[in-house]
Amino acid sequence: MPAEVPDFRKQSHSHIRLERGDHTFDVYLFAPDENVDVLTSSFCGGDEGAKQFSGHFQLLSVADNAVVSKLDLDPDENFVEKKPHDGARLIRDPKSGQDLVAIYQYGSCSSESVQFYSADPTGHLFPIPFLDRDGRTWKHMLTGSTGAIPHLASGALVFCSYDNVIGYNFCGAYSFDGANFLEAAKWTTKELETPVKGLDDTSQAARALFDFLSVLSMKGYSAAAYYMDPSAATADKGSTTANPQQKAAYLENYCTEMRGQCLMPGEIWSKPGADAQGKLLFHVSFQTSDFEPFKIGVLSSFDFRVVKTPDGFKVLDLPPRIPADKSKQ
Repeated sequence: MPAEVPDFRKQSHSHIRLERGDHTFDVYLFAPDENVDVLTSSFCGGDEGAKQFSGHFQLLSVADNAVVSKLDLDPDENFVEKKPHDGARLIRDPKSGQDLVAIYQYGSCSSESVQFYSADPTGHLFPIPFLDRDGRTWKHMLTGSTGAIPHLASGALVFCSYDNVIGYNFCGAYSFDGANFLEAAKWTTKELETPVKGLDDTSQAARALFDFLSVLSMKGYSAAAYYMDPSAATADKGSTTANPQQKAAYLENYCTEMRGQCLMPGEIWSKPGADAQGKLLFHVSFQTSDFEPFKIGVLSSFDFRVVKTPDGFKVLDLPPRIPADKSKQ
C-alpha cells in the first residue's frame, strides 16, 4: 500500500489568511514529516509538559483549492506551544496597512528572533529581508523575550534586544516598502522597559560608533566605511575621501598593515555634552581576541568623536594604533 499523502488543510500547524487587493489567500504552516515531543523540563523557550513541533516546515499559499506558492523554511526551525515561537501569526504593518506573516524562533532567555514573509497580489510568497544603510542584509531581527514589536510615529517597526554582556538594548527601526524592510534608525539604550524612549542623538551616535568598531573587528571594511566620515583624520594626518571603495581599502590597510587595533568594543560611554563644533564625544574600551581588556601603556579607554550629518551619524576617529618599534626606525 502506498504511504498516505498528508493533507496540509487538516494537518497544518498554523492557518492564517492574507488579503491582497481583491484576493484572499490561505497560508498554511505545514511539515509533511512533523514530529511532536513533550518537554520533560522547563527552560526559557518552553514549559514542562508543552508540545514541541519539529520537521521540515513549509509555508503554503492556497487559492481556489490550489497551491499557488510554497517556501521551504530553515530545517532547524521548531515551534513550542504557549510561546511567541508557537507558529505563524499575522502582524499588521502600520505604515502600509498590510498584514505580514511573522515566524518567531527562540533565541535566548532575553530574545526571540523573527522573520517576515509576504505575498504579492498573485499569492506568491516571498521572505522580507532587512536592509541596513551600511549595506548589510539580515534574514531576521531580534526582539525581546515577549516578541513585542512596537513602532515609531512614522510607522517603522521597532526591534530591540538586550545584550547581557554590555548591558544595553540594541534597537533598530525598519520601514516596509512592499518588498524590503529599510533601516530608519538604530540606537542603543539602557532604557529597558520602553526602549523606544531611548531614541535620541546620543543613543544613535553610540550605535553608529559600536557598529563601526564591531564590523571593523570582523573585517567588514565595506560596511565600516559607511560610518567613517570623509573628514576623519587618518594615521598620516590626512583625511579620507567620500569614495566608499577607497575608504574601505584604507580601513583594511589600517587594520592589517598600519598597526591599527581593530578590536571588538567592550564598553562605550558618552561624555556629557558636545564639543564646540557639536561633535558627540565618547570613551571606548576594547577587548582582545582572548576576551582580555586591551591597553596601550596605562590607557585602557580611548576617545572617539561622532558627528551628525544628513547621511546619518559618522565617526571621526579610528581605533588606536600600537606605537611603532623605535628600534626599527
